[in-house]
Amino acid sequence: MSGRVGAVATVHAPFITGRPDLAPADRARKVRAGFEALQAYVEAFDPDVIIAFSNEHITNFVPSNVPAYCVAVGVSNPLLPEFQLPDGRVPGAPDVARALVGYAYDHGFDVGHSAELLLDHGTGLPLHFLTPRYDVPVVAVLQNVIFSPMPTTERSAQLGELAGRFARQELGDARVLFLGTGGISHWVGNRRHGDVNQAFDEWFLERIAAGDLTTLRGLADADIEVAGDGAHEIRNWVATAAAAVGLAPRVVLGETFIPGWNTSAYQVVWE
Repeated sequence: MSGRVGAVATVHAPFITGRPDLAPADRARKVRAGFEALQAYVEAFDPDVIIAFSNEHITNFVPSNVPAYCVAVGVSNPLLPEFQLPDGRVPGAPDVARALVGYAYDHGFDVGHSAELLLDHGTGLPLHFLTPRYDVPVVAVLQNVIFSPMPTTERSAQLGELAGRFARQELGDARVLFLGTGGISHWVGNRRHGDVNQAFDEWFLERIAAGDLTTLRGLADADIEVAGDGAHEIRNWVATAAAAVGLAPRVVLGETFIPGWNTSAYQVVWE
């Protein structure tokens, strides 16, 4: 029997938890309402496991060792206690994770794997809002979106398609929630830190909402970098959209530049 699949995607801007006081109160309320809508979706879906397409921020990987993709296959993974996120551990799903890695190998997709990954705000912040009790097993799938050369968006879409087939074909009646985190436009660690590219954000969100994977999987690095070096995190959204093929995307939150947080905030569910 086929597994049941759901999907959500959200930004993971660290000041959302780290400095909630910096944003105008009305804008912060809208972002919280967006997370509440995502949490309600997750609770109604009641996942048995979350497969999270995410990235880290030089937390596990450094220029001397950069896997394109790395799957967490351990029993649990520690959270990095940053930006007022808790110091604890997130349960893993080692049987599912190892089966996913094996399925990927069997289908011509070589991914790295790790017995333990330190999950920074890239994964921990969305989980803080979506599963605040941290009681749903999570298979973190980290993509390299920092160190060039990076996987293409085409390859990220292929990863999402593979994970979606795996969930539907190999996991029986299990309810699998795909989570994509990060983006959209932002610059990190340079003189443009705090800038956004609203036109790119809106264009990208329109492509996601239209289910236009054909366009997104054809993006080159130069196409993405007009929206900042941090915009490479859209690969997580592309993988999620590919895993959620057949579901209908719906924009839950579309907040443009938020002063103080110096970010935009976007969220999507696939129903």
